[in-house]
Amino acid sequence: MSDDKKEMPKRPVDVVQTVEDSSSETGYPNEKETNVLGENDPKTGRTLNYVTKRDIDDTTLWYNEHKPNARPLEPHEARKVTRKNFWFLLIQTWWVAFLIHLDKSTLSQASTMGILKDVDITHNEFNHLFVIFFAGYLIALWPGAALAQRIGQKQFIVGSLTIWALLLGMHPLAKNYGHLIALRFLLGMAESQIVPSTTVLHQAFFTPKKSPWVQLLWWASGSFANVLLTMVSYRLILDDNNGTLAGGLRSWKWMHIVCVILTFIVVIPLAIFLPNSPVEAKWLTVDEKIHTIDTIRATHAGISNKSFKGSQLVEALTDPKSWLFIFHMFFNELPNNTSQQLPLILVGFGFTPAQSALFNIAKPLWGSFLICVSAAMLYKTNLGVGYTCAISYIPCFVGGLIMLTAPWDNKVALVVGTQISTFKPSYLLGLSWAGTTTIGYTKKLYVMSTCIVAASIANMISPEFWQTKYKPRYILPWAFMTAFWFISPIMCLIIRFYLDSENKKRAAILAQRSGDSDSDVLEVGSELVHLNHDDLDLTDRQNLRFVYPL
Repeated sequence: MSDDKKEMPKRPVDVVQTVEDSSSETGYPNEKETNVLGENDPKTGRTLNYVTKRDIDDTTLWYNEHKPNARPLEPHEARKVTRKNFWFLLIQTWWVAFLIHLDKSTLSQASTMGILKDVDITHNEFNHLFVIFFAGYLIALWPGAALAQRIGQKQFIVGSLTIWALLLGMHPLAKNYGHLIALRFLLGMAESQIVPSTTVLHQAFFTPKKSPWVQLLWWASGSFANVLLTMVSYRLILDDNNGTLAGGLRSWKWMHIVCVILTFIVVIPLAIFLPNSPVEAKWLTVDEKIHTIDTIRATHAGISNKSFKGSQLVEALTDPKSWLFIFHMFFNELPNNTSQQLPLILVGFGFTPAQSALFNIAKPLWGSFLICVSAAMLYKTNLGVGYTCAISYIPCFVGGLIMLTAPWDNKVALVVGTQISTFKPSYLLGLSWAGTTTIGYTKKLYVMSTCIVAASIANMISPEFWQTKYKPRYILPWAFMTAFWFISPIMCLIIRFYLDSENKKRAAILAQRSGDSDSDVLEVGSELVHLNHDDLDLTDRQNLRFVYPL
């Protein structure tokens, strides 16, 4: 090695071709050409391909430094590491999902707590506030993805939650419709990138097969947030009616204040303990960190990279599977505003605002049940995400049929129809699936962000179905929702078929290629660090060893 160093240049020179540019007649990059060309190694005769730090995974240098001294873990120790990662990471990110659901439900709950009268807005203007929220959400997604990649997912999540708490705390100060428009728009911008950032963070610790059910269990905490918010809202409504609320504030204002306090309580420990990658996980030893990184590298999936790569963005927008996931997310979210309309729909059935608040407890409990069932299907069976996601639409479709066919005087059937049709795990399943089938950090972030762009557009359209002229049965809106709940699972099956065919093509190409090599090198000081494909930040179309999870 010392002889090599004397004859090697101190800096990479004469760059001929970048990692991202090469391709072959098969439509996939040629692995032998996916490196920066350098000079011949005089000792072995091989071509040494120089790469830079922007081309490698952020954990590569730490991993290669500590891997030689790390001991392999026994099977029982490996299982313990998986449990540690699950509980230590999920306990922190559960609170993120909890707060996301709190925010999304505050305006919905406030609709029956006097906000429409206090701020002097109509039902249609109330619907427009959801459109405004997702307009801000939409505008901030891509800039948010770039910022999160640059500063780290942990820093972005903590910063977004802090801004979000401040904006939520300003809602009780709103005096008119214009104030609410500004607050909802800014709140959408603050929240937009939190879900994809948290999803990417989970995928840094869990393999593509495990991360979807981890994501589902993460999202389940949001259902309990809705239960808590419903109970708090019910109590606040009763106290408001009795005139016993402190400070003379209306119940909807106190609800926002409670949510702000909870947010700040959560943000402080997240700022201290939440990691960006296994390397920063305070609950893991060095050997356990190496093992966690090894499990991800074994699937040829990357962990993180802070360097934006334009070629990966181009690939994200030209890869057919990206658009399949994007259109699935669009159709999935078109019926999403149904849950936001639920309090007003129940009041339209003849229930009081307090009673409608109590009915809202059923929705998150039902949602938690569906999430646990879907997670169990992923964990215990070989169905995979595609089939599980398609099956998850069945309750919504049945609920839609009930709302279209049940007699108006059968209030039990109508309440059941609304409850089982207002939640589905498919949002997280679809988003997680888009992430686990995409590698190359820039590509992954922008595929997931673009999926949520599609979801935001759908959420901007969705409230417009619920016009007052369709009250009280809302037959036309329910018909549209039911149709979308039929189209979306078909999209899941199409995606699964496409990925399966791609896996077969990639396997055939790999069978004709030679093995991996360590001719890629990174210069660190006076040392040349030999790398392999798992050290590099390659995309799924460059690294054919990556198998698309079905």
